[in-house]
Amino acid sequence: MSYRPRKWKTGCLTDVGNVRRTNEDCLYVNEEAGLFLVADGMGGHKAGEVASALAVKLVSSLIEERLESDVDRALLVRAAIRKANGVIFNKSAGNTAWSEMGTTLVLALMADHQMVIAPVGDSRAYSITSKRITQLTEDHTFVADWVRKGLLTKVQARNHHQRHGLTEAVGVTEDVGIEVFVRSRQDDECLLLCSDGLTDMMDDEEILEIVASAKDPQAACDNLVQAANSHGGDDNISVVLVCPRHS
Repeated sequence: MSYRPRKWKTGCLTDVGNVRRTNEDCLYVNEEAGLFLVADGMGGHKAGEVASALAVKLVSSLIEERLESDVDRALLVRAAIRKANGVIFNKSAGNTAWSEMGTTLVLALMADHQMVIAPVGDSRAYSITSKRITQLTEDHTFVADWVRKGLLTKVQARNHHQRHGLTEAVGVTEDVGIEVFVRSRQDDECLLLCSDGLTDMMDDEEILEIVASAKDPQAACDNLVQAANSHGGDDNISVVLVCPRHS
């Protein structure tokens, strides 16, 4: 298919952090298609790395193959994630080295003033303007569920020993719960996709301050990763920042 002229200014960066030996995160940027992904893999030796790379490759290729002007984008995103889930699950079942591998995934498919967002796991999407940051996605974790039920406060959740326990992930089970939503985008709004290696190290206001003060999206991504590492860098860190080109 042919894509429209680029409408986005983007930045992206993935980093191993200060503690991990390998980077099991994977990201993807296609400005022409308006397609952006971040995945954070998990599993045994190199299995997380395999799962995140597979998820990004499978989801992006399926969407780009079928992305036409009249397609239902939300249904397309859902189908792509479901397909990736099945492939990763089957590969895991057929290879003991990849047993129980899986990955989080957060995806944005953008067009004009509309975006399709799909999160699985605890990688997040944020809306950011010069003065406000808003978390668009809900974490699929036990701790997040407990917060929603009033059993924990958000402050307690940040340091809870089970904060990384996922209730949904791509490839871990034969079926996966897929939350897809469509929202409008404001003219001055940027979209941040990130793995939990960023949000575990920094609070939302710190993220807003760095993005709002950066000269461009790539500088913002560079500064976010640097800040997360300066705060400890306990995990791999991946960020994608998408802003309207005219701003």
